Amino acid sequence: MICASVMPKSQKEAVLLLGKALENGDLAELRIDLMPDLNLFEIINRFDKKRIIITNRKKDEGGSFEGDESNRISPLFQAIENGFGFVDIELSSGKYVKEIISKRNEVKSGTNIILSYHNFNETPSNIKETFSKMENKGQDIIKIVTYAEDLSDNLIIKDLIRLATAHKKKIISFLMGERGEISRILCNSWGGFASYAPLNGENKTAPGQITIDILNDIYRANNIREDFGIFGLVGNPVKESIGYYVHNKLLSYHGYDGVYLNFLVDDLSQFMNSFKNFFSGLCVTMPYKESIIPFVDHIDPMAKKIGAINTISKTSDGLFGTNTDWLGALYAIEKVTEIKGKKVLILGAGGAGKAIAFGVDNRKGNMYISNRDIKKSEDLSKKLKAKTIPWEDRNDVDFDILINATKIGMSPGDEICPMEDSFFEKDLSGITVFDAVYSPIYTKLLRLSREHGADIASGLDMYIGQAMAQFELWTGINPSIEKMEQFSKEALNLRGQ
Repeated sequence: MICASVMPKSQKEAVLLLGKALENGDLAELRIDLMPDLNLFEIINRFDKKRIIITNRKKDEGGSFEGDESNRISPLFQAIENGFGFVDIELSSGKYVKEIISKRNEVKSGTNIILSYHNFNETPSNIKETFSKMENKGQDIIKIVTYAEDLSDNLIIKDLIRLATAHKKKIISFLMGERGEISRILCNSWGGFASYAPLNGENKTAPGQITIDILNDIYRANNIREDFGIFGLVGNPVKESIGYYVHNKLLSYHGYDGVYLNFLVDDLSQFMNSFKNFFSGLCVTMPYKESIIPFVDHIDPMAKKIGAINTISKTSDGLFGTNTDWLGALYAIEKVTEIKGKKVLILGAGGAGKAIAFGVDNRKGNMYISNRDIKKSEDLSKKLKAKTIPWEDRNDVDFDILINATKIGMSPGDEICPMEDSFFEKDLSGITVFDAVYSPIYTKLLRLSREHGADIASGLDMYIGQAMAQFELWTGINPSIEKMEQFSKEALNLRGQ
């Protein structure tokens, strides 16, 4: 189940938000911390009280209530007397825990008591001891929510849910923080009672929460089973990637039992050792495209030449590493023009530049490579028998195809360009300009090039090309190009691009 949490500041707002929460979630948590005019009777008359959790969170547990403790607990007694589905009481509430449970038993209410524990600083290694302290206090559901300092903390929560299941105890358990998002998506598949989500970004009640529309519509959290294939992006950072949207939409469209997650990795070695049996396939981004190579069992010839991998597939023979960036670049460029025999200027000799350069070499293009660090361009040029162009001379090269493989122009609203203004003072008819940047789709380089007569190829097509290759490697399904394009554009639209 998914519980939609709302934290209104008034009774009027509570009625409005509860309606939306119950429409979108299986349960709704009404946080009354900031409600001076609480009227439970109005809520009973308007909504299905059995689907509502009443929580009055105190400040040292991440809430906003600062008054007398007896005044904080009083509405919980009222909720029990009126038969609400659930009330939440913190383990740290001391004597009130026993009083709440006694009250429920006294009035013979059907209210479920959620006994909760929160740690906003870490996930303690002895968290199972906390569970042991909580499991026999007369509660109906145990709630343990801690902060993820490292991705591996998700595995601690997985084990904790397994322990609760073995003890036949209902448990709500997941992690706060960006590194804990995995647990919010997968906790139900591990055996947890429910995951929590805000209605939107403005209604978040804890760090790292995923909005309910994303949890439902993109991750399909209620439908994930433990036998689903786990795919995801390994990198640092990972938030800017659109992969979580595109791949999950594709998995759903093609009816494949899998989910795609973001793995925010701080220690690559620790991740690969801890999660090796967890995932079915990985997309790899900066800064790990090169350093992850020692962790795969096999690597395809092109990826070996490039010296970087962006894709890992799990096979019967172990982990297989490949590079689909060059395929994506060719997909984008060859939608516009042929490469064979053309003079190609590549700006950038980093990870993307290397992959694209080897792709152009595969198609027999005549390359010029320019990079701000000339040693990098010289090293790459030697491998491919290309010509090195000093960065300051890039505007003077005679070429048929221009490729930007740098990060210049990468951020939306970033009005910088890898070519100097003088480049756009001439007629660019007959030239193809490709920008590996996909966010924004139309960078300053592409806009100005098109205005001056050039044919353009976008980084979004490169993303689509490389992602299609990844999806097929992982699933064996040749994905729909139309759907891939649709989902990629939808993902960028969600980001306001």
